Amino acid sequence: MSSARILRLPVLLFAAVSCSCGASESAPPPEAVERLGRTASASDGMVVSGSEHATRAGAEILGSGGNAVDAAVATAFALAVTEPTQSGLGGRTQALVWNPDGTVFGVDATTTVPRSYDPDTAETVDDGYGVIGIPGTVAGLARVLEEGGSMSLPEVLAPAIRLAEGGFPLSEGEAGRLAAIRERLLLSAGARSVFLKPDSSAYASGEVLRQPFLADVLRTLSEEGPEAFYRGSIARRIAADMGAAGAYLTAADLHDYAARPSIVVNGAFGTSDLVGTYIPASGATTIETLQILDRLALDTMSVETRTVAIGQALLMAFEDRDTAWNDARPPEEDAAWITSEALADERAGELPESMAPAVPLPEPNESAHTTHLSVVDGSGVAVAMTQSLGPTGGSRVATPGLGFLYAATVGGYLGRVEPGDRPWSSQSPLIAFREGRPAYVMGGAGSRRIISALVQTLVRIEVEGLDVEAALGALRFHPSTAEWVFERRTASDPEPPGVASVRRLGYDVRVEPSGTFFARLNVIALDRDGLRGTGVADPRWPWGAASGPIRR
Repeated sequence: MSSARILRLPVLLFAAVSCSCGASESAPPPEAVERLGRTASASDGMVVSGSEHATRAGAEILGSGGNAVDAAVATAFALAVTEPTQSGLGGRTQALVWNPDGTVFGVDATTTVPRSYDPDTAETVDDGYGVIGIPGTVAGLARVLEEGGSMSLPEVLAPAIRLAEGGFPLSEGEAGRLAAIRERLLLSAGARSVFLKPDSSAYASGEVLRQPFLADVLRTLSEEGPEAFYRGSIARRIAADMGAAGAYLTAADLHDYAARPSIVVNGAFGTSDLVGTYIPASGATTIETLQILDRLALDTMSVETRTVAIGQALLMAFEDRDTAWNDARPPEEDAAWITSEALADERAGELPESMAPAVPLPEPNESAHTTHLSVVDGSGVAVAMTQSLGPTGGSRVATPGLGFLYAATVGGYLGRVEPGDRPWSSQSPLIAFREGRPAYVMGGAGSRRIISALVQTLVRIEVEGLDVEAALGALRFHPSTAEWVFERRTASDPEPPGVASVRRLGYDVRVEPSGTFFARLNVIALDRDGLRGTGVADPRWPWGAASGPIRR
């Protein structure tokens, strides 16, 4: 794939099966390693993800001489082990990579609607075999590694294989998510045998989950490459299971799947230039919102007025995204329109504070359960990557003996889709740079709230002057035409700024305590000389971690 040249950057100085596949005992004493924190700073690379184990996997790859792409792919495969309800080999991936020579490439590895799916006759279901599409993650990660990595697939898979085979103590969050979908996991023999105990009870936080079937699959990928997943031994097992269950996914679907180049988009906000990706990702929508706001005097506004402006700009950008998704133009034309200065000018001119609410519409049925990782290395390579299964646990189905869950792609999840579609999502890997140097590598999890969280975080950095940790920790809100939801620390705290103004405009308002509803961002901030990076995992997700290179 040819890399698109966006901006030349100087090199940074960042010198069938029924078995007990898990165990119910508590975790063994940890190795003599220092626990990773939610924030970290280093001068030779940084990894941030939603799992301490996965962050460590990527940081060890950096420490052994790998570049940011190697570390990102290792982290992503490790997340497939440690956060199996949120991402995995049966899921979808969006990646964005910057190189220090000024080139950029993106990889779209979204799950795809199988060719036999008929939306007019399909039963509307939320999970099970009927929602499974063609998995993209394995092809996507292999392509990212081929395009920009310096290590082999076996090398970057090694940490994930160790985690799957040796096991790891479940975080409170992952244990809770597995428990929440226990009744659905019971319906799948393959899922039940891996993600529940032998007595079908749920694992508790801190108990060790071992995944030998997944370890075997990862080892097969290590030895045979992604070909095994789409056209080889793994593909044959997937196709046989799908055929026996009457699923839409077939061997031909797997055979023909390919990760493809993303549509890379550009924009600007304040002193930062922005790079993201478009459909099926939503980086263009994030950029449009920020460009609308860039035409307003945000720094002179009260907090109340600025809140209203941010929310209305987001609603305009969401409307434009829906328009583009439903029109007949090529996506490249829509991407150019959404991120154009002309559209930003037009939309900014429609933003008086008295703007009335639109016709109430429900939020799209996107899931908050996704995962994002950000990585930079000592040479200046930067990676933002987002992965998902859709709702918690995706389809809640695993093929017996393979040990991973498939994403939800069709059925009741994202509305009407057609064969061959790659359904859009709000995944928005994003890189901002300043004065020719990368400044922020970012992205998140949480449906449309990814976009609203990214926008508000960059406003706090650019307009309010907060550092990245304070910006991530600041209270957020999320607008829709149905209602605006505001965050406060606890139920006893006063209403946040902006609530009164939004109510006066006629919008419904809900105020919620802090939590993952408001998205979870994992961000790396680079200093102005590009000499030091600070990684911050969102405080709403206590299991995230940041780390510089770890050398064994």
